[in-house]
Amino acid sequence: MSEHRIHGIVLCGVGGQGVLSLAQIVLEALRRSGLQALQSEIHGMSQRGGSVHAQVCFSEVPLSSPIIDEGCADLLVALEPLEALRYVAMLRMNGHLVVSEEPQVNMEGYPPLEDIYAALKAVRGCHLVDTEDLARKLKHKQAGGMALLGMASKFLPVTDEVWFEVIRQRFEAKGASVTEKNIEAFHAGRGLVQETVGV
Repeated sequence: MSEHRIHGIVLCGVGGQGVLSLAQIVLEALRRSGLQALQSEIHGMSQRGGSVHAQVCFSEVPLSSPIIDEGCADLLVALEPLEALRYVAMLRMNGHLVVSEEPQVNMEGYPPLEDIYAALKAVRGCHLVDTEDLARKLKHKQAGGMALLGMASKFLPVTDEVWFEVIRQRFEAKGASVTEKNIEAFHAGRGLVQETVGV
């Protein structure tokens, strides 16, 4: 990580997918790692099904704004493939895109999936994940978001210990079983990325 550069993460999806919850986990993990971090968020027109995205900026120096300029994000985490395309211009040239293949068809004229996948695969640093299949294997229907976070974690300056601490605290009110399922999904996502690349 460059010492004084401002780093940016964009998280996107549709309402009801947990985009803002993931952003809050990322924000807390970065802060517990001794970094300065700020978050902004934008909700779609409808609470469930509308476009939702959040931005998290972090640095070793104080920040004045949580807003990321186009072409400056180091990491894009997308819970929905068409939403990934909507925000891919936010990524810098050597950034990373972590995206779920599972569509949320919430509008007429949703483009053919093969066209969306082809456009995403053309982006350098793209990691496509079959979150639906992963959720089946883990027997946890909401595993997708945490698996994507696990993948994204490979590109962030946060230790495993901090990630697990934040995730456990986030889900502890829902009980040990839910907490462990989310930890398991996070682990599974981490295992899908071979290289570790700092931002």
